[in-house]
Amino acid sequence: MRGTALRAVAAVAVVVVVATACSKKTETGGTGNASGGEKQTVKIGYFGALSGDYKLLVIYGYNAAKMAIDDANASGDLPVTIQLVPFDTQGSGDIAAPLVDQVVGDDAFVGVIGPAFSGESAAVGDKLDQAGIPFVTPSATDDALSQNGWTHWFRALGRNSDMGPPAADYLAKVDNVTEACAVSDGTPYGLGLKDEAVKEFDSLGVDVVLNEEVEPQQKDYSAIVQKIGDAGCQGFFYGGYSPEAGLIRQQMTDAGLADVPMIGGDGIKDDTFITTAGDTGDGTLSSCTCADLSKSKDPAAQQFIKDYRSEFGEEPQIYGPEGYDIAQLYISAFKEGNTDRESITDYFHNLDGFEGLTKNYTFDETGELTPDARILFFYEVQKGKWTVLGSSDEVVPA
Repeated sequence: MRGTALRAVAAVAVVVVVATACSKKTETGGTGNASGGEKQTVKIGYFGALSGDYKLLVIYGYNAAKMAIDDANASGDLPVTIQLVPFDTQGSGDIAAPLVDQVVGDDAFVGVIGPAFSGESAAVGDKLDQAGIPFVTPSATDDALSQNGWTHWFRALGRNSDMGPPAADYLAKVDNVTEACAVSDGTPYGLGLKDEAVKEFDSLGVDVVLNEEVEPQQKDYSAIVQKIGDAGCQGFFYGGYSPEAGLIRQQMTDAGLADVPMIGGDGIKDDTFITTAGDTGDGTLSSCTCADLSKSKDPAAQQFIKDYRSEFGEEPQIYGPEGYDIAQLYISAFKEGNTDRESITDYFHNLDGFEGLTKNYTFDETGELTPDARILFFYEVQKGKWTVLGSSDEVVPA
C-alpha cells in the first residue's frame, strides 16, 4: 500500500523533475523489441493540476491511469514498455504550454491523457494536434473544444451542454424554482456551463433574475452574495470550480440565504468544496458526467475500487474511473500493434463500443463520444460527503 493520494501528489512533483531532466528521445515507429532484446519504451504524458487548488479534480485520474499502466507493464504481454509521465499544469494554459513543448519534441511520447481542464486544452490543443499526438481528456467539458478542427483530440466524457440543461431542469422541476440566479467564474468552462443552464432556464420559462461573472481565486464574495439576496433568487446555479463555489455557498448561508438551493457542474464535485463550505455545503448538488462505481454490480468495477483502495489507501473519486479507462484505451492500442502517434489516433477513431468501466467508447469524427455514452449523474452533499442520487433520467421528471 502506498498511502494516500495526497502523498502520491508529492511523489508526482519529483517524477516531473526527474522526467524532465532525464528525458531522452526514443524511436517508437515499430512494434518489435529494441536491440539487445529489450522492449522499446513509449511515453504517455498526463496533463493536469496535480498540485494546487484544483488537484482533487485530477489526482484520482492520474493515480488510476498509473495503476492501469503499472499492471499492464507487469503482465509481460505488451510489445512495449509504457512510461506514464506526469506534467503538473495547475490547470493553467500558461504553465501547460512549455510542458507541451517537451512532449512535442520527444519522439518517445506517443500520446497524452488530458489536458484535464478546458482552458488549458484550448491553450495547447493546436500544438498537440499539429504534432500528431493523440490527446484524450478525462474531464474538459467546454463544447467549443470539439469545434477546433483537431483530428487527434478525443473527449472521454460528456460536455457542458450535457450538464447545464439537466441542472436547470432539476431546479425548475424538482425544486419548483421560477426565479433563478446564474453566476460563473468567467473561465471557458464555467461561462460555457452557465450559458447552457441559462438557455435551459429560458426554455422552461424560468426567469433568470441575475446573470453575472465573478473573479476566481478570491476570498470575499460578499458582493455577489448581496446581489443574489437582493434579486430574490429561489435557486442558484454556479459555473466554476470548488474553491470558489465552497466560499460562495458558505457566505450565502452566513448572509441568511441557506434556503436557496445551489447546484453546479462537475467542477464543484470534490472534497475541496466540502472542506471549504463546511456544514453549509449539505444539500448542494452537482450535475456531473463523471461515473460513480460504488453501487455498480460489475465485477470489473468492484475490482477496480478494491485495487485502488489497496494501492492508495482511499476510495477513487471524481474522474478516477475515467483516467483508468483512457489508460486502457492506450494499452489496447499497443496490444493491437499501434505504437506511433498516427496509428494510435487511427485506432481511437475506429473504436466501436470499446468496453470501459464507465461507458462503452465510440468517438465521432470530431472526437466526441456518441450521445448514448454521455451519461449525466446527479450528486448531493449529504452529511459532508458527495452521494450519488442517480442518472438524470432517474432523478429529474420528464
